[in-house]
Amino acid sequence: MVRKNLKKLTFAAIVTLAILGCTKAPAAIVTTIYDFVPDQSIVTKTWGHVTYCIEGQFQLTVDYDAGSASFDYVDATTSEEICFCDYYGEDPIYTDSLDTLFHMTEMVSTSVSETEINFLFEKNIPGFSPYADVHITATFLGDSIQLTGYFYEPVYDGTSFYLDAVAVPEPATIFMLALGGLIVRRRFF
Repeated sequence: MVRKNLKKLTFAAIVTLAILGCTKAPAAIVTTIYDFVPDQSIVTKTWGHVTYCIEGQFQLTVDYDAGSASFDYVDATTSEEICFCDYYGEDPIYTDSLDTLFHMTEMVSTSVSETEINFLFEKNIPGFSPYADVHITATFLGDSIQLTGYFYEPVYDGTSFYLDAVAVPEPATIFMLALGGLIVRRRFF
């Protein structure tokens, strides 16, 4: 009889702990390093219709529970230096850095879902907002990610820049994800 009551008490304790311990799952934060696919990644400058190829990588962190995302770092360059004006009346800027051109590490995510993330960098330029603001959309396509974006130079006869790029997870990231999956599987199954 004591043994029967002990089993019931143990079962009740396990169920109670399971209910209390599983009320909230841990945060779903995913950090991935992506490499740009050079023959599928370009920046187009409308003035003169010039196209620049992109090479390099970036790190994207997505917190699905908080509904936020960020480019932690961007180490990507264009095939040539690009001349643009970042603010009306300012001297031209020459850069081959994708981060400098599109302000990627300074962007704020405006919407986050499992299939798409929208980013915005507001330049707050009177008379040119929202046209001068930088917009980027990250769309998840299976294992790859497509980045599309644009902004207009804040000058009256300015040009616009368009980003159309495809990136894939860095090989080391894929290896670490697979290794982590094997460790979790072995530990819990």
